[in-house]
Amino acid sequence: MQAPPATIHPMQHTLKEFIAHARSKGMDHQTIRILLLSSGWKEKDVVEGLTEATLDMPVPAPEDRGGAREAFFHLLAFVTLYASVVSVLVLLFEYLNRLFPDAAFDYAYYNDNGSMIRWFVATLIVSFPIFLWMSRIIAHEIAKFPERAWSPVRRWLTYLTLFVTAGILVGDGITLLFYMLEGEITIRFILKVLAVVAVAGMVFSYYFLSLKLPARDARSTTLNRAYAITATVIAVGVVLWGLFFAGTPFGQRLVRLDERRVNDLRSIQYEVYNIAYQGTDRGPRVTSLPNPLPANLTYVVENTVNNRPTITDPDTGIPYEYVIHDETAFSLCATFSTVRDQDYDVFWNHPVGRHCYEFDALDSMMK
Repeated sequence: MQAPPATIHPMQHTLKEFIAHARSKGMDHQTIRILLLSSGWKEKDVVEGLTEATLDMPVPAPEDRGGAREAFFHLLAFVTLYASVVSVLVLLFEYLNRLFPDAAFDYAYYNDNGSMIRWFVATLIVSFPIFLWMSRIIAHEIAKFPERAWSPVRRWLTYLTLFVTAGILVGDGITLLFYMLEGEITIRFILKVLAVVAVAGMVFSYYFLSLKLPARDARSTTLNRAYAITATVIAVGVVLWGLFFAGTPFGQRLVRLDERRVNDLRSIQYEVYNIAYQGTDRGPRVTSLPNPLPANLTYVVENTVNNRPTITDPDTGIPYEYVIHDETAFSLCATFSTVRDQDYDVFWNHPVGRHCYEFDALDSMMK
């Protein structure tokens, strides 16, 4: 059973009928083409009409050999390359700063929770595999169609990358020489210079050699494989090193839970003080509390002055311990999963396990 004929646009149907009529009168294709063009028909429509009237199959469309598809692959490859290179260099600099602290600078901020390291580790984990994937697709297409090696998009981006990496290498050399003349060379500085030379030099040498080797040359395949393996080893090593400094996702979750516990205890302490001093100014001459300490945490929640605190552990749901020692002294206890040993807010540092913080409400200075 034959399929119903496809719907034909009225103007296209008129074109086909005219071509069939003209051919039945013995007109050649060139004459028919001139008549149609002179009547305002587009060249593309005339050629398609003449082809359909003569051939039993449509003219195949050529394979995409560039344009938007090619630009997409190359732009994505180079953007993820830049993201990977920046991430590797930033992470290496962070690692060196931690391994070789400089007494001339204050690096107390390196006692942070490693958020910066985790951000660039995440960037590297996402961008580097995409770069390898795009590079593999591009390499296969160049091997199949060698003329694509001379694509304007590819060559522009490649030479731009060569220019940027060459500039980095020159600037790196100038910086090294300047600090040598200044007599301020340290092990950390030398290692940073070598890291820049290694990463930027690797990128520069790969793209410089890839322009020199023919697409079908066996050395080109060997070059791609060698650099892909080397880059993968470097990326994996940098990521693992980052997890060593910043901690695993599970370990970071435990740290976040402990931070939540500390904040909860802070809020409870604050509200205990507010209830004890409610309606009275705090000052150094106060020798007794205007109001008694809350009897329990439930009373603290029910009589909150400013912000209602959370009185249960965020992980187990067990209430925090609140113990009254005398008319002014009390303690708050929680069970922690990690060690907190920060250089700021040292009062709130804690070991692993159960730990209690001691307070005296007559000491109105908030911890």
